[in-house]
Amino acid sequence: MRKRGDDNTYYIGSNIRTARMRADLTQEKMSEMIGVTPQYLSDLERGLVGTSVSTLIRICTELNVSADFILFGRGDEKDGANSTLIEKIQRLPKYKADMVESTVDILLEAMDMEPGKRAGNDR
Repeated sequence: MRKRGDDNTYYIGSNIRTARMRADLTQEKMSEMIGVTPQYLSDLERGLVGTSVSTLIRICTELNVSADFILFGRGDEKDGANSTLIEKIQRLPKYKADMVESTVDILLEAMDMEPGKRAGNDR
């Protein structure tokens, strides 16, 4: 059995695992996306190894999460009530976050339309 790394390495690995699972990705799929072996990702998530800055950037990009979440387990607290929604969106894979953005754009556009001009409105 391998010895666990320091506490920081353990918590960073745990946060990576949390973000990966929230994105509904297997270790195999995630390791392929970030260009590492499944064994390395497993060791990273268990806190047995550390990672480079470039790999951390790829992890954050592919999981659509902030480095703040991976390093400290929290999102940006400055956003107050919006932080929960923002954190949920940040945890989505990029393609799903893009879908959310497109949906919000459509809703905002619909809200700006005059009531009598909305599609399907016969008033």
